[in-house]
Amino acid sequence: MNENREQSRVPCDIILNKVEDGHTNVCRAENLSLGGIKLQRVAEGHQPGGKRVQLQFALPGDSEPIWVSGEKVYDDEGKVGVRFTNISHGNFVKLRDWLREETC
Repeated sequence: MNENREQSRVPCDIILNKVEDGHTNVCRAENLSLGGIKLQRVAEGHQPGGKRVQLQFALPGDSEPIWVSGEKVYDDEGKVGVRFTNISHGNFVKLRDWLREETC
């Protein structure tokens, strides 16, 4: 797997909802950037499916959820890499500010 990324990832431990093909599953985020996220499946078997997903999560210390659309770039051995394809400006700013705080 090629690890070339535009933004560096910040380690995290965030429980989130992943909506794929009309099914919602709980996942755990391992790392996060402005451009994407690495997920670990929690109680979901691997099911080959579409590449598009929607994610709902709250950043640590914030109760307001972020919704983001993405595309799976890999799905292997319980790990899922998602590249963000659609995020609102407000959620982008919130994510950017949180990432800056975490890297200081």
